[in-house]
Amino acid sequence: MMQGNKEFVMIDDQKIVYEQALALAKQSNEKNKNVLIVEGGPGTGKSVVAINLLVELTGNEMLSMYISKNSAPRAVYEKMLTGTMKKSIISNLFKGSGSFIDVQSNTFDSLIIDEAQRLNEKSGLYSNLGENQVKELINASKFTIFFIDENQKIHLKDVGSKEEIEKWASHLGANIHYNQLSSQFRCGGSDGYLAWLDNILQIRETANETIEDLEYDFRIYDNPNEMRDEIEKLNQINNKARLVA
Repeated sequence: MMQGNKEFVMIDDQKIVYEQALALAKQSNEKNKNVLIVEGGPGTGKSVVAINLLVELTGNEMLSMYISKNSAPRAVYEKMLTGTMKKSIISNLFKGSGSFIDVQSNTFDSLIIDEAQRLNEKSGLYSNLGENQVKELINASKFTIFFIDENQKIHLKDVGSKEEIEKWASHLGANIHYNQLSSQFRCGGSDGYLAWLDNILQIRETANETIEDLEYDFRIYDNPNEMRDEIEKLNQINNKARLVA
């Protein structure tokens, strides 16, 4: 993608979010700061849209970065790009969320924050640096887009929420915009399956108490090795099986 290859083709609401973000990035300046909050569950394509935006904005010579609290996705992207461009360029495209404590206002044209629910209040190894990561990110850029799923908070220090983003955007005089990604590509696009899963895991009550009408093969294994062996067997059919922890 960084070299112009369309590795991941965006569809439906992904395109809508992408076009909205591009338009906001182009019209944003120091006197017209904009924040876009994009909600979406697992597998809705948040990271696909984020990387597509990074490619397009960078190609338009807009100073942009992909930001994530978690170092794992950044490490994957950097590893994949190694050998295609200078390491200094790669490291300037991907940064952690705690890197903006002392950055001057509106230094960047665009900041793309993936997994925004994982943002912390303080930065540093001992969580004693800076004031608030959400505030620092919005302050550092003329346009900031937050991809968020509040159901995927995993730590008590995770403070990323719509409310927190709205609070600091208003405080810094930024216009707030909203959008949503809903198509679930990992689950075959079935909202019925996800509603059933939410219901059975007691995340929220839904009317989907069974998946009998859906074309799903749902099994529970006592032995994870047996599950892995079955997934590997199924993967021989079309190489589309996935094992996710």
